[in-house]
Amino acid sequence: MKNLKYIVLACNIIFFAVMALVLPLGFEENDDVMMCMIANGTYSGIPDFHLVYINVLYGWILTLFYRITTAIEWYTLSFAVLHILSMSVLSYCILTTPNRARWEKVLWLLILYVLWARIIGALQFTTTSGLVCLAGCMLLLRNSKKARWSGVIFVVIAALIRFYAAGLVGLLMAPIIIYTYRVEWRKYMAIVVMLMAVVGCRIANHMVYDHDTEWRYFREYNQLRAQLNDNPNAYKMRSAQLPEGIDPMDYQLLLRFIPDGEQIDLPAIRQLSATVGEVPFKEQLVNLHRLDKYAIEVAILLGLLVMMILTTGNRSKFIFLLLYTLFLLWLIMHVSLDGFLKNRVFICMILPMLVTDFMLLPNTTGLKRRWGIGIAMVLLSAWYGYQIYEEATTASYNRYAWTHLQQPLLEYIPENAYVTTIGTSMMMEATNPWHVWPYDFHKYTLGWMTWIPLNKPLGHSYRTLLREDVYVFTDVNYVHEHTALQRVCEQIEKHYGVPASIEWKCRNGKYALVKLKVKS
Repeated sequence: MKNLKYIVLACNIIFFAVMALVLPLGFEENDDVMMCMIANGTYSGIPDFHLVYINVLYGWILTLFYRITTAIEWYTLSFAVLHILSMSVLSYCILTTPNRARWEKVLWLLILYVLWARIIGALQFTTTSGLVCLAGCMLLLRNSKKARWSGVIFVVIAALIRFYAAGLVGLLMAPIIIYTYRVEWRKYMAIVVMLMAVVGCRIANHMVYDHDTEWRYFREYNQLRAQLNDNPNAYKMRSAQLPEGIDPMDYQLLLRFIPDGEQIDLPAIRQLSATVGEVPFKEQLVNLHRLDKYAIEVAILLGLLVMMILTTGNRSKFIFLLLYTLFLLWLIMHVSLDGFLKNRVFICMILPMLVTDFMLLPNTTGLKRRWGIGIAMVLLSAWYGYQIYEEATTASYNRYAWTHLQQPLLEYIPENAYVTTIGTSMMMEATNPWHVWPYDFHKYTLGWMTWIPLNKPLGHSYRTLLREDVYVFTDVNYVHEHTALQRVCEQIEKHYGVPASIEWKCRNGKYALVKLKVKS
């Protein structure tokens, strides 16, 4: 069909629009909200391209559009466009793949669209990168030279959005690309150029951050902090194991995303990172029990892979699928040894695995195997359909809490004042992704924005919490004794000799706006 690509594109535009209306569309976490605020200028007053987790080249393009108009949330719109284009590529490639039965194409499109709906409902830069990279890799598998060079563009864009997510998907797609190319060396030229472009963009990103002393400090500090916060081994460290000079309570607050940048500075966090890296392998193996939350998905996927292996009569496909299954299992376990395998990362693993399965489906399949593969795919689709329902329910509650409980409190903050959070009480991810943060006061955080130059001079030390123009948004329960906010007050007095107390400003049954005051 000549117009198939346009029909697919139109259908995907409609699908995204329907999902955005039916699901309570929002960002999955505050990370995207903060990066959007940096890009659109809400955070520092002018659009800025230092998006921390997203390459400065992508950020720079966004700032160009934001300088034209801030009436459009270009950050969100760019993700929407990339989602639609990527799924159009994936759908078109599946529909036009030869030697595949209609029932096979229908099954794989079903699971891809269910996963896409799951991603849309919790919009996030990591899954966006994974989806774009997968589309690029599918184009690299096409025989058309034009398609392969288009694939290069998709992969480079994916690497700009989230380098590690694109790298993960690329790593899982590399075996099927090599298996398909074999020794047709001319096809590898596109991949060589692609890798050079990705590395070049990565180097450019480092150069921009290294050009400024403050940004260089922040980049290293944030990378090491993230490695600690996302490492289950860091939470096993006992006081006696901490490097000399590190206060145990400062370390515990760091793990709760509330670091004091002066007490846990760059040299200190380097020491902590090195100490956590020395955790014995036996203790790391204990972290594998965290994979039990993916037990259902892994069981279904392994069942699918086993049926694929048993079904194929081609020896090379048999060996490839067996090795690929072992590689996938090793990768899942390896990531879990010193990191939390988050659902968005797991989805980025599932997508290339499903595409690889589709590309290697045998040309003829027995009736029993067809039923087996079909049941596995339907079960996986149903399970992720259930997850969509759960995510939508949670997102609806978060949106209600944000609109009816949290925003009324924030209206008490004077114009040009600052507000920070203790913990993750403020549900900014429930804000409208098409119009982020329309308030006159300034939001700043500790957490992953500690030492960011855009915060200067805020966010480097607990002492800034005592400023007259700084308010703290928190869960009511965090104000009571032995909670994080009380611990912060204790650390202020311990390190800076300033006795601090908590003063209520306003509250409702769940949340509160408070100020830290110097005790008179």
